[in-house]
Amino acid sequence: MAIIILSADSASAWIVSSTDASVAAATTPTTTGILKHDDDPHEENYHHLGNIISHRMYNQNSPSAPSPSLRLPFLFQDLDFKFPPIRNIFVPSPPPQQEEPSPRKSSSSSSWSHSIQDDSIPCTYHPVWEWQTEYFQQHLTNFREVPLLDPSLADVTDEKARTRVRTKWYSSNEYRLIRMTYMDGGAMSQSFTTVCYPRSLTMPIMGHGLLQIGDRRITISDFQPLLQDSQHAELAKKYLKPIQEEYPSLQQKMSERFFEQGSDTYWSDYTLLGRFSASDDQDGTMWKDLWPAYQACVQTHVQLIQEQQEQASNVQDNNDCIHNTRRLLEEHASYDAHVSSGDPAMKILTRIFGEEMATKIVYETLFPLADPPMSSSSREQPQ
Repeated sequence: MAIIILSADSASAWIVSSTDASVAAATTPTTTGILKHDDDPHEENYHHLGNIISHRMYNQNSPSAPSPSLRLPFLFQDLDFKFPPIRNIFVPSPPPQQEEPSPRKSSSSSSWSHSIQDDSIPCTYHPVWEWQTEYFQQHLTNFREVPLLDPSLADVTDEKARTRVRTKWYSSNEYRLIRMTYMDGGAMSQSFTTVCYPRSLTMPIMGHGLLQIGDRRITISDFQPLLQDSQHAELAKKYLKPIQEEYPSLQQKMSERFFEQGSDTYWSDYTLLGRFSASDDQDGTMWKDLWPAYQACVQTHVQLIQEQQEQASNVQDNNDCIHNTRRLLEEHASYDAHVSSGDPAMKILTRIFGEEMATKIVYETLFPLADPPMSSSSREQPQ
């Protein structure tokens, strides 16, 4: 679910961006990394999709190429698929313990469990980042890191504000793109957001956002319906609702300040939403509920996708694969455009990093299939 929201009133922790702020137009880099699997035997000759759809993700200035030869057995459409029962495969590990601070080796060190501002300040949701990465490594097929459009955006630091934004992209046979972003602003702000885009139109997007603003904590997890149909609604009801019912602290109502819950949105009716106060949470309710609920969401979503793949017996021919790839990317682009238009993170990132860098972060790392709004200066340029 995708941000870096630093608004204490916002419940939409992973969805990042705002059209309220004027932003500079971004350049159009090559993006095959998030679409292809270089060593996937099922994806021989997976060419850049070129002009299949009109979108900035495609290099429309490149010379025309022959029709790509695609073999994508994991993009299924219009399947008569009944959701299988979920096995009780998941035993939650204990809530993460805040370890004793250790000196940072350097700003480029791969170990960043503590804040850029002070080694005594733990990065609150770093254990969740670590767990999710390890779980995907162990359970996803052909899981690998893929480069960002601009690799320099993987770690963006403002020394004056002493704030860092880290982003990683991954891909697997199950997910076209897994985006993970962590924003470290010291004791006053910490956030971890992640969005997982399935390779199947029949599966919802999985999103999580974990936010800390001073004493306040906001957590949100959802199976976000990619298509507004009964199948996606049934899936959320059957598999997300039981998790929600098990943890009363995650049953709070969605704020309509930025997003509406219900029809014609990318929110299910069973979003796991919790609001906590660190000072009042003496018994550790947040971690007691968040940790197993988070793990259950991730494991359930992965298992649903993998069991769906196992049930699909026929691989579509190349023409169907091209059509389904286009349809999938169109739906994912619509999702990116919708969610990036309603979140206040663009303003916050602009205050910290400036407009140009904020635009790059939002539209080249967080929501790369969304077009950035045209800045006022760009609109004044002669045609």
